[in-house]
Amino acid sequence: MRLIAPAALLGLAACTALPPAPNGPLPAGSPPQRIEAELNAHTQQIGQLQQQIAELRQQLSELQHHQHPRPARRSTAAPAEPPPAPAENPQEQAYRQAQQLYRSGLYSQALHQLRFAERSGSGGRTEQNALFLLMQSHEKLRNCESVILSGQRFATRFAANPKAPEALYSVGSCQWSIQQRDIARATWRKLMQTYPNSPAARRAGQRIQNNR
Repeated sequence: MRLIAPAALLGLAACTALPPAPNGPLPAGSPPQRIEAELNAHTQQIGQLQQQIAELRQQLSELQHHQHPRPARRSTAAPAEPPPAPAENPQEQAYRQAQQLYRSGLYSQALHQLRFAERSGSGGRTEQNALFLLMQSHEKLRNCESVILSGQRFATRFAANPKAPEALYSVGSCQWSIQQRDIARATWRKLMQTYPNSPAARRAGQRIQNNR
Protein backbone atom coordinates (compact mmCIF):
# COMPACT_ATOMS: atom_id res chain seq x y z
CA MET A 1 0.00 0.00 0.00
CA ARG A 2 1.34 3.42 -0.95
CA LEU A 3 2.22 5.52 2.06
CA ILE A 4 0.65 8.96 2.42
CA ALA A 5 2.89 11.87 3.33
CA PRO A 6 2.74 12.75 7.04
CA ALA A 7 1.61 16.36 6.36
CA ALA A 8 -1.29 15.18 4.20
CA LEU A 9 -2.35 12.61 6.77
CA LEU A 10 -2.33 15.16 9.54
CA GLY A 11 -4.44 17.47 7.40
CA LEU A 12 -6.91 14.66 6.81
CA ALA A 13 -7.12 14.02 10.51
CA ALA A 14 -7.81 17.70 11.11
CA CYS A 15 -10.66 17.68 8.62
CA THR A 16 -12.36 14.93 10.58
CA ALA A 17 -12.26 16.85 13.87
CA LEU A 18 -15.24 16.99 16.15
CA PRO A 19 -18.08 19.22 15.05
CA PRO A 20 -18.47 22.37 17.12
CA ALA A 21 -20.61 22.06 20.16
CA PRO A 22 -23.90 23.97 19.95
CA ASN A 23 -23.70 27.55 21.27
CA GLY A 24 -25.48 28.32 24.45
CA PRO A 25 -27.32 26.05 26.82
CA LEU A 26 -29.52 23.31 25.57
CA PRO A 27 -33.07 24.38 25.04
CA ALA A 28 -35.27 23.88 27.99
CA GLY A 29 -37.12 20.68 28.13
CA SER A 30 -34.58 18.73 25.91
CA PRO A 31 -35.04 15.08 26.56
CA PRO A 32 -32.12 13.26 28.25
CA GLN A 33 -32.11 10.68 25.46
CA ARG A 34 -31.00 13.33 22.94
CA ILE A 35 -28.13 14.48 25.16
CA GLU A 36 -26.97 10.92 25.68
CA ALA A 37 -27.12 10.25 21.93
CA GLU A 38 -24.97 13.31 21.19
CA LEU A 39 -22.41 12.25 23.83
CA ASN A 40 -22.24 8.79 22.32
CA ALA A 41 -21.67 10.30 18.88
CA HIS A 42 -18.85 12.48 20.20
CA THR A 43 -17.28 9.52 21.99
CA GLN A 44 -17.36 7.49 18.76
CA GLN A 45 -15.73 10.32 16.82
CA ILE A 46 -13.01 10.62 19.46
CA GLY A 47 -12.32 6.91 19.14
CA GLN A 48 -12.08 7.24 15.36
CA LEU A 49 -9.63 10.14 15.68
CA GLN A 50 -7.48 8.19 18.10
CA GLN A 51 -7.41 5.28 15.62
CA GLN A 52 -6.40 7.66 12.79
CA ILE A 53 -3.62 9.18 14.94
CA ALA A 54 -2.29 5.72 15.70
CA GLU A 55 -2.26 4.86 11.98
CA LEU A 56 -0.51 8.16 11.18
CA ARG A 57 2.21 7.45 13.71
CA GLN A 58 2.72 3.97 12.25
CA GLN A 59 3.04 5.37 8.71
CA LEU A 60 5.43 8.10 9.89
CA SER A 61 7.61 5.49 11.57
CA GLU A 62 7.73 3.43 8.36
CA LEU A 63 8.69 6.51 6.31
CA GLN A 64 11.54 7.34 8.67
CA HIS A 65 12.76 3.74 8.51
CA HIS A 66 12.91 3.83 4.68
CA GLN A 67 14.68 7.20 4.64
CA HIS A 68 17.32 6.15 7.20
CA PRO A 69 18.05 2.44 6.79
CA ARG A 70 20.16 0.75 9.37
CA PRO A 71 23.85 0.48 8.48
CA ALA A 72 24.92 -2.93 7.36
CA ARG A 73 26.80 -4.96 9.89
CA ARG A 74 30.48 -5.26 9.36
CA SER A 75 31.59 -8.72 8.57
CA THR A 76 33.53 -10.32 11.39
CA ALA A 77 34.88 -13.07 9.16
CA ALA A 78 38.64 -13.31 8.85
CA PRO A 79 40.07 -11.72 5.66
CA ALA A 80 40.82 -14.12 2.86
CA GLU A 81 44.45 -15.14 2.57
CA PRO A 82 46.29 -13.76 -0.50
CA PRO A 83 46.87 -16.27 -3.29
CA PRO A 84 50.30 -17.87 -3.30
CA ALA A 85 52.94 -16.25 -5.48
CA PRO A 86 53.36 -17.96 -8.85
CA ALA A 87 56.30 -20.31 -9.14
CA GLU A 88 59.37 -19.00 -10.97
CA ASN A 89 59.62 -19.92 -14.63
CA PRO A 90 61.93 -22.95 -15.06
CA GLN A 91 63.95 -21.14 -17.73
CA GLU A 92 64.38 -18.09 -15.50
CA GLN A 93 65.50 -20.34 -12.66
CA ALA A 94 68.02 -22.13 -14.90
CA TYR A 95 69.34 -18.79 -16.17
CA ARG A 96 69.89 -17.47 -12.64
CA GLN A 97 71.76 -20.63 -11.67
CA ALA A 98 73.89 -20.31 -14.81
CA GLN A 99 74.75 -16.73 -13.87
CA GLN A 100 76.02 -17.84 -10.46
CA LEU A 101 78.07 -20.63 -12.02
CA TYR A 102 79.56 -18.27 -14.62
CA ARG A 103 80.56 -15.75 -11.94
CA SER A 104 82.21 -18.58 -10.03
CA GLY A 105 84.23 -19.60 -13.10
CA LEU A 106 82.30 -22.85 -13.59
CA TYR A 107 81.68 -22.32 -17.28
CA SER A 108 80.98 -25.94 -18.22
CA GLN A 109 78.32 -26.21 -15.51
CA ALA A 110 76.83 -22.93 -16.71
CA LEU A 111 76.55 -24.37 -20.23
CA HIS A 112 74.64 -27.32 -18.79
CA GLN A 113 72.06 -24.96 -17.29
CA LEU A 114 71.78 -22.98 -20.55
CA ARG A 115 70.92 -25.87 -22.84
CA PHE A 116 67.39 -24.53 -23.30
CA ALA A 117 68.83 -21.43 -25.05
CA GLU A 118 70.13 -23.60 -27.89
CA ARG A 119 66.57 -24.33 -28.99
CA SER A 120 64.42 -21.79 -30.81
CA GLY A 121 61.75 -20.51 -28.47
CA SER A 122 59.56 -17.48 -27.98
CA GLY A 123 62.54 -15.10 -27.99
CA GLY A 124 61.66 -13.58 -24.62
CA ARG A 125 64.10 -11.59 -22.51
CA THR A 126 65.19 -14.61 -20.48
CA GLU A 127 65.96 -16.56 -23.64
CA GLN A 128 67.94 -13.65 -25.09
CA ASN A 129 70.01 -13.26 -21.93
CA ALA A 130 70.58 -17.01 -21.75
CA LEU A 131 71.79 -17.21 -25.36
CA PHE A 132 74.25 -14.36 -24.81
CA LEU A 133 75.55 -15.99 -21.62
CA LEU A 134 75.87 -19.25 -23.54
CA MET A 135 78.11 -17.51 -26.07
CA GLN A 136 80.19 -15.96 -23.28
CA SER A 137 80.63 -19.34 -21.57
CA HIS A 138 81.86 -20.89 -24.82
CA GLU A 139 84.21 -17.93 -25.24
CA LYS A 140 85.71 -18.53 -21.79
CA LEU A 141 86.26 -22.18 -22.71
CA ARG A 142 87.76 -21.15 -26.09
CA ASN A 143 85.12 -23.06 -28.02
CA CYS A 144 85.40 -20.75 -31.02
CA GLU A 145 83.14 -22.68 -33.33
CA SER A 146 80.36 -22.59 -30.71
CA VAL A 147 81.02 -18.88 -30.10
CA ILE A 148 80.61 -18.16 -33.82
CA LEU A 149 77.38 -20.18 -34.06
CA SER A 150 75.73 -18.78 -30.94
CA GLY A 151 76.98 -15.21 -31.55
CA GLN A 152 75.72 -15.10 -35.13
CA ARG A 153 72.42 -16.56 -34.04
CA PHE A 154 72.07 -13.96 -31.30
CA ALA A 155 72.93 -11.02 -33.58
CA THR A 156 70.55 -12.25 -36.28
CA ARG A 157 67.54 -13.07 -34.08
CA PHE A 158 67.90 -10.19 -31.61
CA ALA A 159 69.43 -7.40 -33.67
CA ALA A 160 67.68 -4.77 -31.55
CA ASN A 161 69.19 -6.09 -28.32
CA PRO A 162 71.87 -3.75 -26.89
CA LYS A 163 74.20 -6.77 -26.60
CA ALA A 164 74.07 -7.54 -30.35
CA PRO A 165 77.20 -5.42 -31.14
CA GLU A 166 79.21 -7.31 -28.52
CA ALA A 167 78.03 -10.62 -29.97
CA LEU A 168 79.30 -9.63 -33.42
CA TYR A 169 82.61 -8.48 -32.00
CA SER A 170 83.07 -11.84 -30.26
CA VAL A 171 82.24 -13.66 -33.50
CA GLY A 172 84.89 -11.65 -35.35
CA SER A 173 87.46 -12.27 -32.64
CA CYS A 174 86.93 -16.02 -32.83
CA GLN A 175 87.09 -15.97 -36.61
CA TRP A 176 90.39 -14.11 -36.38
CA SER A 177 91.79 -16.58 -33.86
CA ILE A 178 91.11 -19.58 -36.12
CA GLN A 179 92.84 -17.84 -39.03
CA GLN A 180 89.68 -16.69 -40.82
CA ARG A 181 91.10 -13.17 -41.08
CA ASP A 182 89.15 -11.96 -44.11
CA ILE A 183 85.89 -13.28 -42.68
CA ALA A 184 86.70 -11.61 -39.35
CA ARG A 185 87.28 -8.25 -41.06
CA ALA A 186 83.96 -8.63 -42.90
CA THR A 187 82.20 -9.35 -39.61
CA TRP A 188 83.73 -6.29 -37.95
CA ARG A 189 82.87 -4.06 -40.90
CA LYS A 190 79.27 -5.25 -40.66
CA LEU A 191 79.38 -4.40 -36.96
CA MET A 192 80.72 -0.90 -37.67
CA GLN A 193 78.08 -0.32 -40.33
CA THR A 194 75.13 -1.63 -38.31
CA TYR A 195 76.08 -0.21 -34.90
CA PRO A 196 78.46 2.70 -35.68
CA ASN A 197 78.12 4.39 -32.28
CA SER A 198 78.67 1.31 -30.14
CA PRO A 199 81.87 0.69 -28.13
CA ALA A 200 82.18 -2.68 -29.89
CA ALA A 201 82.27 -0.92 -33.29
CA ARG A 202 85.14 1.33 -32.12
CA ARG A 203 87.12 -1.68 -30.93
CA ALA A 204 86.46 -3.46 -34.23
CA GLY A 205 87.76 -0.43 -36.15
CA GLN A 206 90.95 -0.44 -34.09
CA ARG A 207 91.46 -4.16 -34.74
CA ILE A 208 91.11 -3.64 -38.50
CA GLN A 209 93.42 -0.62 -38.40
CA ASN A 210 96.11 -2.45 -36.45
CA ASN A 211 96.03 -5.66 -38.52
CA ARG A 212 96.18 -4.50 -42.10
